[in-house]
Amino acid sequence: MSFKLEKLIKVGLIQFESLLADIEENKNKSFKLMDKTVKLGAQIICFPEMFNTGYNLDLLGNEIYNLAVTQNSEYIKEYCQYAKNNNVHIILPLTIKDERENIFNSALMIDNKGKIKGKYDKTHLFLHEKKYYQAGNNFTIFNIDNIKIGILICYDLGFPEAARYLTLKGADIIFVPSAWRIQDYDIWDLNTRQRALENNIFIVGVNRVGKEADLHLFGNSRIIDPNGEIMMEAPRDEETIIVKELDLSKISKYRNYYQYLKARRNDLYGDFK
Repeated sequence: MSFKLEKLIKVGLIQFESLLADIEENKNKSFKLMDKTVKLGAQIICFPEMFNTGYNLDLLGNEIYNLAVTQNSEYIKEYCQYAKNNNVHIILPLTIKDERENIFNSALMIDNKGKIKGKYDKTHLFLHEKKYYQAGNNFTIFNIDNIKIGILICYDLGFPEAARYLTLKGADIIFVPSAWRIQDYDIWDLNTRQRALENNIFIVGVNRVGKEADLHLFGNSRIIDPNGEIMMEAPRDEETIIVKELDLSKISKYRNYYQYLKARRNDLYGDFK
């Protein structure tokens, strides 16, 4: 694991307010917001969880199957073309349908050449998601401009093993597209900061904003540095764009100080296989 990182990257967080079940309108809106984010210098853009459909599965019900898109659909190709035309990487979290009509709560990683580098399927499904979605079984590292990116989705952040696994695989930044509820704000604050500190890694949490019946998604998207400190955060209940440059040399600084990774006692509790 490298401790000599000297790399800068500008990340763009789009705290998105969705129209429930209107994937075309949400797509059109997303391109307008990406235009603003690119103008602010973002090299990689991340949207929140299920931004193009909305999240409330009590309201969406089985309609979520009709709103799901395939990875090679024209819908996705528009985002790929945008990434290529604007020289920007995009993390695109939405519902992906496979050839067997199974659906996954996923995030696509599209590079600045317009190529899909791969996808991450949410591994820890929350409450009613289990009724509709298949759980993912793999954690993936994406190499973007020699920076290693990990992705977790919302509830995944509550499992320390997931972030630690990505860290041990070399991730420099973990993006966390989310649809986090207002009643769990304290957990959002704790999880984002603790996962960053215990791994001495950047955590980029991108949360939805808006209300869908009794579901209140509060926003407060944030960037946490490897010391667990909030570098920048969006307000609650307001559609917002954040662009911030990250200095990855901070990773080596704090890992050399805390040595959480070097001091691990694998002889006592083993390592990840």
